[in-house]
Amino acid sequence: MTKVAAHGMPVRHDEWKPVNPQLDSVIRKYIDEARRTVSDSTGNSATLTGGALVLVGLGLILAIGSGNPVLAIALVVVLALGGMAYTGMKSPPLKVDQLRILRSLGGPGNLPAGYLVHPLAWRAGLPEYLAGIPERRIRIAVELCRTHPGAINDLLRMVERAEWFVAENKPGNDFTEAGREAEILRIATQTAEEHVLRVAAMASAAGSGKKGKKKKK
Repeated sequence: MTKVAAHGMPVRHDEWKPVNPQLDSVIRKYIDEARRTVSDSTGNSATLTGGALVLVGLGLILAIGSGNPVLAIALVVVLALGGMAYTGMKSPPLKVDQLRILRSLGGPGNLPAGYLVHPLAWRAGLPEYLAGIPERRIRIAVELCRTHPGAINDLLRMVERAEWFVAENKPGNDFTEAGREAEILRIATQTAEEHVLRVAAMASAAGSGKKGKKKKK
């Protein structure tokens, strides 16, 4: 069954994960953009500008009062460095809104089902997206994510429907928690297989239709 890696990401028993370099590149791009946005907005530029003006004014006063502009400049530089160090220590840590990283793609739930076990998805808001979803549902979804042709949210909804079916109809003879999970997995697996067949049939029909149109031309 499903294992959990040290960082919380589920790992399938066969350790499979999807390989899609194009999508991986897009996800990395959005992760980097989110971090850059937070980095650029960290700190208050107005405060820094005001502090700089105060230091310049102080430097002019010291230069005029002491008659030693070199000493005044050195003192201003020391004060500026000290202020920057203090600001760096007091600034809150960078925090990316994880659920907004993939908003252009519709959120992490719109990733292909296989990305439920992909490290990049777990860096791009998937843990936050899955917050509140029962662990059993996630475990079963992980078992089915390799073959499910839809998105992560489609897969989770399918497993949820299987949970409701088992709760209402009580199939099987094992009513322990493990037995109920096995029944949910069985029902969800059947549904996923039917879904795969429907998708394949639709794709085949669409392909046949295109060939027919080309022949008529």
